[in-house]
Amino acid sequence: MSDSNIARVNFALAQIVTDSLELHPELFDEEKPVSINFAIDFGIDSRQHLLKVLFKNLFLQDETPFITIEAGCIFAIDPSSWSHFCSKDNTSFVLPSNFAGYLATLTAGTARGILHSRSENTPLNRFVIPVHNLEDIIKESVVLQLEPLS
Repeated sequence: MSDSNIARVNFALAQIVTDSLELHPELFDEEKPVSINFAIDFGIDSRQHLLKVLFKNLFLQDETPFITIEAGCIFAIDPSSWSHFCSKDNTSFVLPSNFAGYLATLTAGTARGILHSRSENTPLNRFVIPVHNLEDIIKESVVLQLEPLS
């Protein structure tokens, strides 16, 4: 399915989850450089038409994380929109790259807010998840395998 095949997708943010948040100010050293890693993952619940986007961000020094956050947004997809993403044989769910990137960007922004809120009034509050246009980073459609409906 090409990115231009879907004109409008009806969906709602159904839930926000913080799967993991670890703050270790004792591991941070003012004198050392900081690196940042992030990852994005997708999962589905085909029975309930739910799509989860998971965003993980690490702030590290010498490969040791001093901030780790894994946060997810669960999106409820309208059944008619859901069917546009399903393969003809109903074995896979294909998210066009631009829509996957859009949902990932929303999830990263949510993680940014969670990190700010949870680190407020701590020395680690100055670390902010950088703003990325994840639509530019996700270059290919995201293909997820559907569970057989029985």
